[in-house]
Amino acid sequence: MGDRFPDIDWWCDRCGAYLNGQYGFSDRKRVWKCEECGHKNSISRDNIYESHEDFWGNDD
Repeated sequence: MGDRFPDIDWWCDRCGAYLNGQYGFSDRKRVWKCEECGHKNSISRDNIYESHEDFWGNDD
């Protein structure tokens, strides 16, 4: 089975760590606990943004 969201890079909402590279990561799990900080990240369509700026709400 492939990813639910191919070609999407996932980053931790708390510490900014790259989740796709963490051992065992799969966006099919729907929640991923970051190996760096332990934050539980929701992996869903609602959490896909065009950029980091869009995620953080910068309107520049």
